[in-house]
Formats: sequence, structure tokens, C-alpha cells
Amino acid sequence: MEHLGLKYRYNVKYRYIDPLIEGGFLVMTNPDKPNSRNQKYKQALT
Repeated sequence: MEHLGLKYRYNVKYRYIDPLIEGGFLVMTNPDKPNSRNQKYKQALT
């Protein structure tokens, strides 16, 4: 977020991360708990 100059976590998740997950570009490291504070994202292997 800081690197991109974005301030609000809500906007980052719903505007950028969720569409990338739906498009198959990102995967969650802990898909059972999507709102976990330890959640991380990795590039999907295609």
C-alpha cells in the first residue's frame, strides 16, 4: 500500500486484490481465513 501511495486498506483489498484473485492472478496463502491479519498473497502459477 505504501509503495503505491494508497491510504485505505479497504480500497486496496476490494479495488485491487479481490479482482486479481478472481482473475486467477493471485492466490491466498490461508484461504480458509480470508480476513486473517496474517493473510498473504502469492502470484498464481499458471
